[in-house]
Amino acid sequence: MATPTRSRFAALALALAVATGACDGEPDDDTLTEGLLVLSGQVGAVTLMLDDGESQPARELALPDPATAWVSAGRTNVLLATLIDGRTFVSGPLDDAVPEWRLVEAVTVTDEPPQPPLYFGTWDPPGGAYVQLGATFGTAGFRVVTVDPALEGASEVALDERRPVATPPAWIDDDRVVVVTVNGSTTATVIVDTTTGETAPGPPGARLLTTSADATTVATWSGPGNPVEIVATEAWLAGQAGAIRIDPPGGSAGPAVLALDGAGERLAVVWADDRGAPTSVTVHAETRNWGQADSFGLGEAQAAALAWLR
Repeated sequence: MATPTRSRFAALALALAVATGACDGEPDDDTLTEGLLVLSGQVGAVTLMLDDGESQPARELALPDPATAWVSAGRTNVLLATLIDGRTFVSGPLDDAVPEWRLVEAVTVTDEPPQPPLYFGTWDPPGGAYVQLGATFGTAGFRVVTVDPALEGASEVALDERRPVATPPAWIDDDRVVVVTVNGSTTATVIVDTTTGETAPGPPGARLLTTSADATTVATWSGPGNPVEIVATEAWLAGQAGAIRIDPPGGSAGPAVLALDGAGERLAVVWADDRGAPTSVTVHAETRNWGQADSFGLGEAQAAALAWLR
């Protein structure tokens, strides 16, 4: 029978009058959520919380703007934040002080900035550059934009005949990313080499995916009625199904956000209802045979995102 527990995030949820969940099996090991960033709240008014391994409950981090839509963590725990309007900010390294944020205003080789807006943002395995989608979702044509925020430089790869799914690109090695696209009622993936601009078809079927920070592990979901699968990146690229399968908790229609940690040993999931509203977060760990290590509710949140520190 599930044992009620109170992780740092569950304690935070209780403090915010948000219903907490229960985890399966043994009581939680707090280290299994250490380094987890949770962005949640109303659209245009979100809060970013971090389990730093010390604070009870998880501590709040200042954002560049409450209208933040996405977060991701690079090396030395530098954060990226993408706003609803498509602007991107990068923080200084996290410490006990309030993180300082700066607007990234990168330019391409033509000394022109990439055409806005830019959405999402996933740091590459070395953790010094990130990739974003330049897109108007729902119409064909988008750009894969790679940015080095330290040098304020950017490069673009245009895919004019494809329609992107509103999910972040995922790195499969130091140079290549996978982007999910849609054609009618089916989805496909395209592999983009960010250094050469070359593209190739990726494995079919994924509707949502993420990779670990070191790009060795993939978590993927192929749509309603299917579990989240976890598989080695090389095996996924070879067309193999994941041996690890995680079903949605009761009351959830499927995942909205997937986040693997640095080495692909922990998976955090934002689950959503059939209207797409985020309802809860679960954390799964390889040390628990990918069983649930933590869970907590998101209350009346309209938006949520997850990331792991490196």
